[in-house]
Amino acid sequence: MKATASSRSKFHPSTFQQVRHRLFHKCLSCLFTLADRFMLVLGPVLIVLACGIIVGLTYVYFRIVLPMLTGTNWVTNLRERREYWRERGYHSADVEAMDQEDQRISMLQSLLLSLSTPAGILHTLLVVSFLVNIIYNYYKCVVTSNTGPSYAAVVRELAQVTGFNYPETDEEMTICKNQLDRSIFVKLERRRRELMDGAITAANGVDGASTITVNEKSEQLSVNGDIESQQPQSTPSALTITTKKQIANNEINNHVTNQPLRLPRIHNWQLLSPTEWTWCRYSLQPKPPRSHYDHVTKSLVLNMDHYCPWMFNVIGYFNYRYFFNFLWFVAAALFYGMLICYPAFRNLNSRHYREQVIAAAEVSQSPKQIFVKHLKSNAFIPTPNEKTPVAFGFIMCLAVGIAVFCLGSFHLYLVLTAQTTIEFHGNVSKRRKGGWTNPYSAGNLKKNWEMIYGTRYHYVKLNTSGGEDDRYSYHGCFGVLMAMMPSNREPEFLPIPIDGRLVRRKIRGHNHIDADKKDDVELGSSRETGSALPKLGFDISDGSTELMDSSAMKDRTVRRFLPSKEILV
Repeated sequence: MKATASSRSKFHPSTFQQVRHRLFHKCLSCLFTLADRFMLVLGPVLIVLACGIIVGLTYVYFRIVLPMLTGTNWVTNLRERREYWRERGYHSADVEAMDQEDQRISMLQSLLLSLSTPAGILHTLLVVSFLVNIIYNYYKCVVTSNTGPSYAAVVRELAQVTGFNYPETDEEMTICKNQLDRSIFVKLERRRRELMDGAITAANGVDGASTITVNEKSEQLSVNGDIESQQPQSTPSALTITTKKQIANNEINNHVTNQPLRLPRIHNWQLLSPTEWTWCRYSLQPKPPRSHYDHVTKSLVLNMDHYCPWMFNVIGYFNYRYFFNFLWFVAAALFYGMLICYPAFRNLNSRHYREQVIAAAEVSQSPKQIFVKHLKSNAFIPTPNEKTPVAFGFIMCLAVGIAVFCLGSFHLYLVLTAQTTIEFHGNVSKRRKGGWTNPYSAGNLKKNWEMIYGTRYHYVKLNTSGGEDDRYSYHGCFGVLMAMMPSNREPEFLPIPIDGRLVRRKIRGHNHIDADKKDDVELGSSRETGSALPKLGFDISDGSTELMDSSAMKDRTVRRFLPSKEILV
């Protein structure tokens, strides 16, 4: 019994809590890994499901709804088709010579008959335009990668305009990692001290007779340690809050009551300035501003919004425009489908529907073979075989349309306010405090829209050294519609504005901007030689923005990566 009691006394509660926390985080990590694998399996399934929904709704339109809209669904055989054309004044010899009057017309003939009317042409043109935009944007959103050569080019352009010397060699990578880790470690410690001071102040305010004892022997965090995601934990110092009443109880019971103060979780990106770089411990490369690591695709994504299992891809800088277009074209198409399906859906159990079925049963020769025909007077009364497709079409358009419209409205707000979904949730606490402005906003709604869609539909050759953006801007609602039309162009501007102004990219390619070489710095690898990107940067030591060439950069590389005196302090 004494050995057991002594062993229990030696087992400190804090040690047990540490073991429990480690097991909890280990289990949580396993669950996240399983969730990532599940997303990889779920993605193709949802793509097939989405394609099935598109095909099903398209079939319902062309097979059932279109003949209702044109009033041609009562035409089922050659005799009724001849009667249909005779009513419109067409008396062809070929039509009059037909003898097989009871021969049923095919589905293709029924479709062509519907398309022979002006209403059928207009409705079909609108539906086809919806389908083209939906399928194109969905395909581009799925296949567009947020990594590769385009990512490398944008990252180096972004490094140039933000004054960050992007490392190219392994040695430079190591020096850059140490500097960035040390910098974020200093900021993290500073933020913890601020939270700790606030907690101490709050504790002293609760009880005027309270006393705070702080053990300055803190647990040091290694620079190479896990500082990317800090877990909820106590302060670096062993903080103990003891009141007078507790002191009296402690003197009686000969023990000390410790109440460790727990701090909220602190993310690295919450400590950075809008244009500050950090180090990604997952991809082992410099992490640009507004970028996040996606654990499903295992890639560092610029302007990451979220991972979408329906797209089987992460939504980021290069495919966000396709995703946004897809949402709004789907919402518009579904609401349009709901409107054209509603008259038939309303008559599913109406009095006219029952009369139509009774009339078909009276003229039928066999009760087992009842052929229900559409009434010539009202084309929007479905037959029993059309009840399920009509109900499926209307309910699917209504339910999915409302959900996609709500999601599209949320992303419209994000586009106009220059935020991503991750940033929106991170900025909630900042907005509550008041006086907060989005550092990534370009100043107005129009510029924020242009950050995603650019200023023109096709790329043209122009000199980007001056402020010539307004000459190529869209004008009016027609311009907004043109910006959302199918286009293979990449984003025109960099992911972040500099000093509230959009920075146009120097994109190379046969269908991209060919910037004037006399005024613009050559970025990216040469297409003829395939050489690596040159080392470019800004010398901002004296506050200027003078562009340095590769030779000057080579002399300053080591000095720039070494930690400054402020960081070392």
